[in-house]
Amino acid sequence: MTRGIRFAKVLGLHDGGRALRDFVTYLPTQLVPALAGFLVIPVLARELAPTELGVLAICQTLVTLGWTIVASWLAAAILRELPAHRVANDLAGFGNGLRRALLGALVAFAGFGVVVMLIGIVSSAVHDNQWLILAATVGLALQNITISIFAASLRPRAYAVVDASARIGGAALGVWLVFEGHEVEGYLAGLASASLVLGTAGLIVAWPRGGVGAHVPIRPWLRYGVPASAAAVATWLLAFVDRYILAVLKDTGHVGVYSVSSVIGDRGVAIPVFAFFTATGPLLVTTYERKGRAEAERLMTSYTRIALIIAAPCIAFITVSASDLVWILTGKYDYARHANIAPVIAMGSFVFALASVAATGLVLEKKTRPFLYAAIAAVIVNVSLNFALIPPFGLMGAALATPASMLVYLGWSYSAARRFATWHFPYSTCARVIVSATAGGVAASAVVPTGGWRPLAVMIVAGVGLPVYAAMLFVLGERGSGLRRSAAAS
Repeated sequence: MTRGIRFAKVLGLHDGGRALRDFVTYLPTQLVPALAGFLVIPVLARELAPTELGVLAICQTLVTLGWTIVASWLAAAILRELPAHRVANDLAGFGNGLRRALLGALVAFAGFGVVVMLIGIVSSAVHDNQWLILAATVGLALQNITISIFAASLRPRAYAVVDASARIGGAALGVWLVFEGHEVEGYLAGLASASLVLGTAGLIVAWPRGGVGAHVPIRPWLRYGVPASAAAVATWLLAFVDRYILAVLKDTGHVGVYSVSSVIGDRGVAIPVFAFFTATGPLLVTTYERKGRAEAERLMTSYTRIALIIAAPCIAFITVSASDLVWILTGKYDYARHANIAPVIAMGSFVFALASVAATGLVLEKKTRPFLYAAIAAVIVNVSLNFALIPPFGLMGAALATPASMLVYLGWSYSAARRFATWHFPYSTCARVIVSATAGGVAASAVVPTGGWRPLAVMIVAGVGLPVYAAMLFVLGERGSGLRRSAAAS
């Protein structure tokens, strides 16, 4: 019996054994780079003015948009097609399809290059960094294609090595170049160099080996992946359009200040939750292919329980410690006084993460257009709320638009997916983790000394809040209810 299965049984989560085992493997690739990113923030906040941080945020979001346009469709197709080819024992055929798909990604990159150059005509921030933006786009595309192959092949260790090395190496090189006086350009150059080198090397290792495979038509990949890519572009707007609206209504300095607390709130939840869902995605597809809809739905509920148990203390910790965290990382009062947006962003990030489970049926049935419609609806709400709330409420207005629009995305995704695989949300678990996390947060707040050493305050919050949270979960019977549901399902 593996450690993951034993741990799952302790929690009353019999169905989560393999997912928890892979989660433990995927977690370092999410945790270590994110911690490295947290260490980068003080450097950037001290070496770069808020206006320069705003320029960097705009350039980095364009890089994210670039890889989304160029290769997110291919990454989505890989996650759906490779498990099916593995079951059919046709890896060589998959390799043939992948080779042709990469040519399609190259065409998409040429189109994105034209877009960047056009934006550079009206934006000096983009014009001054356009070649670095394009280089980083290529590197990030290669990196994500590589780790998608590893994830779909159920090779979490290889996934962790490539992803963590590229992200940590890029951040480290970028910081060094900033110290050398290259500012925004230096950081972008570091990110581009690491992802290009490691993405290329990783793709060579990840490439499926086999004999002469059957001809695989690329059209099904495009039918599945292109709508997914269009949805990803809309999701990019959902995640980052607030920065651009802030730049229009305020200035790039506000973008820089907002980005610091936003990153802390987002990563505080995204690190563990997305690591877990990275592990569960291929398992759900494989379960559906082998055992059918009912078993996949049972796993969806079980995985949602685990996600709730993981996310609740993270959000509570950010809520209580946001100001101290921002102050420790930046040392700047102008940043710390807006730390109250971090827990709001954290809530939005978790709602978005839950949407990936709610929409499992769409992935299983290769229905990607509803993702696009859900994202477009959420973007419309997000943009409307940003324009309505930023003038009276400033940065908090932009933050409040995030969870509201993410709820729209979640609701639309669930509605479209339920006829293929219904997401049975564990409301009782949700209530228990809210009560338990609130108790942990209140207990931690009560013992934290005011005006003390901020790092000590953060450690006290974690040291007190987490045990109280775990004890309350036990008292409220979360483990026992999980065991009863597992037994009933069996």
